[in-house]
Amino acid sequence: MIVLNYIAAFATVSATLTKQETKSPLDIDLFYGTENGGNVFPGATRPFGMAKVGVDVLDTEFGNAYSGYAPGGVVTGISMMHESGTGGAPEYGVVAQLPFTAKFDHTTQMTLTRQQSDTAKVGYYAVNSSGVDIEATAGERFGILKYNFKDNNGSAQVLINVSHHLTAPDRPWWTQYFVNGSIEATTEGYTGYTTIKDGWGDQAPWTVYFCSNFSQAADSVSRFDKNGVTKDQNLASSTTQDDSFGLVFDFGNQVDEVVSHVGISFISTNQACSNINHEQGFEELVEETQTVWQDEVFKKFELAGDSDKIDQFYTNLYGTHLIPSNKTGENPSPGWTSSQVYYDDYFTVWDTFRCLNPLLNLVNPTRGSEIVQSLVNIYSNEGWTPDGRSANQNGRVQGGTNSDIVMGDAALKGLENIDWETAYSAMKKNAEMQPPYWYDSFAPDASTKQGRGALPDWLVYGYVTRNYTRSVSRTIEYAYDDFALSQVAKKLGKQDDYDKYLTRSANWQNIWNKNASADGYNYTGFIQPRNADGSFNSTNYDPFSCGSCYWGDDEYEGKPVEYGFAVPHDIESLISLIGDNDTFVQRINDLYPLHGKKIADVGNEPSFLTPFLFNFVNQQYRSVELVNYILTNDFKSGSKGLPGNSDGGAMQAWVIFSLMGLYPVAGTTTYLITSPSLSSIKLHLDNGATFEIKANNLSEDNIYVQSLKVNGQDWSQNWVDHDTVFGASGGSIEFELGSEAKVWESGDAPPSVGHYEH
Repeated sequence: MIVLNYIAAFATVSATLTKQETKSPLDIDLFYGTENGGNVFPGATRPFGMAKVGVDVLDTEFGNAYSGYAPGGVVTGISMMHESGTGGAPEYGVVAQLPFTAKFDHTTQMTLTRQQSDTAKVGYYAVNSSGVDIEATAGERFGILKYNFKDNNGSAQVLINVSHHLTAPDRPWWTQYFVNGSIEATTEGYTGYTTIKDGWGDQAPWTVYFCSNFSQAADSVSRFDKNGVTKDQNLASSTTQDDSFGLVFDFGNQVDEVVSHVGISFISTNQACSNINHEQGFEELVEETQTVWQDEVFKKFELAGDSDKIDQFYTNLYGTHLIPSNKTGENPSPGWTSSQVYYDDYFTVWDTFRCLNPLLNLVNPTRGSEIVQSLVNIYSNEGWTPDGRSANQNGRVQGGTNSDIVMGDAALKGLENIDWETAYSAMKKNAEMQPPYWYDSFAPDASTKQGRGALPDWLVYGYVTRNYTRSVSRTIEYAYDDFALSQVAKKLGKQDDYDKYLTRSANWQNIWNKNASADGYNYTGFIQPRNADGSFNSTNYDPFSCGSCYWGDDEYEGKPVEYGFAVPHDIESLISLIGDNDTFVQRINDLYPLHGKKIADVGNEPSFLTPFLFNFVNQQYRSVELVNYILTNDFKSGSKGLPGNSDGGAMQAWVIFSLMGLYPVAGTTTYLITSPSLSSIKLHLDNGATFEIKANNLSEDNIYVQSLKVNGQDWSQNWVDHDTVFGASGGSIEFELGSEAKVWESGDAPPSVGHYEH
């Protein structure tokens, strides 16, 4: 046995298609959104699987390979863990293998050059190089790697670099570092661990354990480090951070195929080994993983309409089920037990609360419930709910404690198997207790690890001053978070808390300056930074600019005019402040090139809801026009199809709801109605009922609602309540569509709960 230790100083769903073809969801494009900043993970995995088996690529022209993948460059490894659709900096890319046939050189990084573009399908990934072809598949917490060696002049070898991980060459201040590791081997396999630190969340050192066996014994096993290569069993060590070290398994030049099963765990090597189904073959695991995707995700829907739209629907639906990762039984922190539901890799709740979590609460409430209960368990064991979280550690908080909205949305929609009293305690702690200080060089004013760092201002002034970074966006988000808390308080019968936090949810109005103006616009009144003495701070203020829009600015990833619409619980108050419906309409139009300039960015989440807000003034046809425009112009097919980071599936969730002709007001039971892009959508609810959408006369021109029926009855409102169509009996929405833009709705506008109940 070789022992090395290293310590550094630091089922096909049928669909009737207009093009007379039947297509399987398994045929979706897994490279959708992998480029152009989308950063989607294209490798093999299961819904919310801990194992995400994929390629790691070094491509200097591409930049940071956030999900490991890049279309060019060279392959540095096939690793077992990745995130999907993230920004900030790459995470994971750990527990890797690299097959090769050339002579091993410890002084350079071993890589493979592709002969063609990578290929992928659900549950399967393949890389082709001149000397070896690689195929990969994944189970829940293990993967199988199959190597077809083609170069008979070279020896079939597999490199195990214990220090392998993704880096951020473009953002070295947020890159990951290898800390230490260990590996033990026989000729038939190996076990060990790798410890990594830092990354986008500035994580303290964390450890992942691994276990692997090969389909046949190697002829020899060598160890390497910066000092050289040897076949003896001496200790491999170094004193320089991030030096490579590991093993090379040599199977000789007469071997055509080598298969490796690789398991991972955050608990131990024994658990990593037990996470492997050692008897399962490669093709069997591919088929099983595809069946899991069919049964849990794709079969929930039956679709009819244009085949390209159906493909777009399933492709985006797939992307909403990648992270967070189900790590139940895999949290090594004190207090956690294997029976406690635990999800990790929330990247980040700031991105997902607006529509991804509401989508999961609707189409996959079992997972939605587990995700919420996991937030509760994180609070119970570690003291705070996360905003961002990876490697079993909280951090960073981009704005408010928007886990409050995730929990509020689940509560109002009746999700089960959640400890609501403890959830409420977590929400209330966020609202009343400032978190311990944690230094962040990008925002040193207050903790960005968890909780509401700017809470003292909020409690004293009812808004956040410029004493804190992101003062405007934090004020807006704290108000929305308090609204969610008020709704859970009401559901739990806590009337005093309900009144208190509902009142606080209107505090966003405290930073509305009715006299603020903007060059080139004929209206006044905008949100604006405000000083402790009540005066508005006009220094470096332009409502149509957020500077760098980053950690140290007044607004985070959104301009003041965008955040001005980010109060979905209180839209009627916003309209009152703006003055009238016509100006409200004009202000939204001014944000989009359909009628104005490109100001709002659907590639960042603060403006997700804005295109739907015409419904609040009963001009739903405008929402239809704008949503259709954005779908057509900003969301394409292919690797460059997303307008920004997928953000863990948030972008894809926006597409799914838009294709359905519905959009959730997160933290409420309201769905705003636009118009669907498919002629028929059936959703099989977990309670056994069915929700159905019918779009009569749908065509490229016929996108406007002429009339509407809900549950078979004429419907005069441009919104619907959750229980009306997603309750115990299910429901239906039937659209009569035409080419005429018309005001068809005559009922009440969507509810503004904060306004009505103050």
